[in-house]
Amino acid sequence: MNTDHIGIRSVKGAGYTLLLLLESLGYVTHIWKRRRAIFTQMHVIGTQSLAIACFFMLLVGMVFALQTGIEFARFGQTSLIGLVIVSAMVRELGPWMTAFVLIARVGSSMAAEIGTMKTAEEIDALEVMSINPVSFVVMPRVIGYAIMGPILTIFGTLVGVGGGMLVAYAQLGVRPDDFLRFAERGAEPLDIYWGLLKSLVFSLCAAAVACSNGMRTTGGAVGVGRASRNTVVIALTLTVFLNYLLTSFYRMVKRLVAGLV
Repeated sequence: MNTDHIGIRSVKGAGYTLLLLLESLGYVTHIWKRRRAIFTQMHVIGTQSLAIACFFMLLVGMVFALQTGIEFARFGQTSLIGLVIVSAMVRELGPWMTAFVLIARVGSSMAAEIGTMKTAEEIDALEVMSINPVSFVVMPRVIGYAIMGPILTIFGTLVGVGGGMLVAYAQLGVRPDDFLRFAERGAEPLDIYWGLLKSLVFSLCAAAVACSNGMRTTGGAVGVGRASRNTVVIALTLTVFLNYLLTSFYRMVKRLVAGLV
């Protein structure tokens, strides 16, 4: 009975989250009216997260380059590091790891902020004043997240590739010109577009989960903490799952494009 109850609650939560996302996107006509709130969210999500996202991606690129170079060195193919690093960072690690950083830093705080508003009855007060909470609270956060997620992914990916090139030169003896020569082969236009698409999907997913958990918060301070924790767990899990689906679909698209060419 308890398992059935948890399953029903999970299905209801997923349905509410999806409907909330669709409803918030339906208020895109209010973007100009909510421009101040959107710019505020873009600053919080993007500008304030830029340093930690770039530092994190720098470390990811350095570690990935070192591990890849150690294996390639066994076969005397360290010059191929540039191709592998760029390909992996653009299609997988850039969007994926940036999403992780934003979920940990922004998603949890977003859920806590909205959850505090909910428990303090500020959401109910908006409804009393005939202000739609989805338009006023949720939509600016979803739009801000959707805009800044891909932008941070671009910066993070570039920094990650730079970190990989630095390690390749300093520890593996790969010259920067050789690294960049092979790197060009790993950054096809379709790969870049697909990486940005992934980042957009991850951003919308994380924003929807955070806002959904915040809007459904009950139980005071304990409920706010629960909403923040659930946001991180659910958003990270969905990001990994969606990444698998998008990567599988990418293979199909790649084969289709190759067949047309």
